[in-house]
Amino acid sequence: MGNYQVLFSGEVSPNLNEDSVRENLARELGIDERKARQLFSGRTVVIKSQLSQEDALAVQAQFAEFGAICRVKDFTPKIEQVDYRVDRADRDNADRTLKDITAAHLECPRCGHLQLEASHCARCGIDIGAAIKAQRKEDLIIQKKINQLKQKSYPVTSSAPTKPKAKSIRFDTAEHSGREDKKRGVMGWLRKSS
Repeated sequence: MGNYQVLFSGEVSPNLNEDSVRENLARELGIDERKARQLFSGRTVVIKSQLSQEDALAVQAQFAEFGAICRVKDFTPKIEQVDYRVDRADRDNADRTLKDITAAHLECPRCGHLQLEASHCARCGIDIGAAIKAQRKEDLIIQKKINQLKQKSYPVTSSAPTKPKAKSIRFDTAEHSGREDKKRGVMGWLRKSS
């Protein structure tokens, strides 16, 4: 079983008479005069379907012997091979297009909604311009506090830096007792002296 059809729309060979072709087809197909006239009405009629290519061409040749011109049509589904690989040029164009699209968009500083540039957010409704200004102020205040904390923990002095005094650790057996040992923990027998 194939996917070929033999179609007839009433065309006859130029050197033959339509009436003689109609009579020959009616006799060959075993149909009456009324049905034979319907074949020549101008509409396309399917003579046979689900044929292999060879069988469809044989039917077409048989009709051609009587002077009727038939067409053979292939209804085999076309499976198109799609190449999903992306060329470098296509990838660059896609990246450029994505950048163009996102360049016209703005992210809401409050909810993160990505939208076309507008004065108010479509999702949460805040004034985007005012929210961006407030966010910049907060960032500046935070940066200022960070700088102040850095200056306090690392004071800048004009004099040369001095080394911190080293603390010595000595073993003192005279003051060693069980109560002090519990108080000081495991390393209670060591005592720091300055």
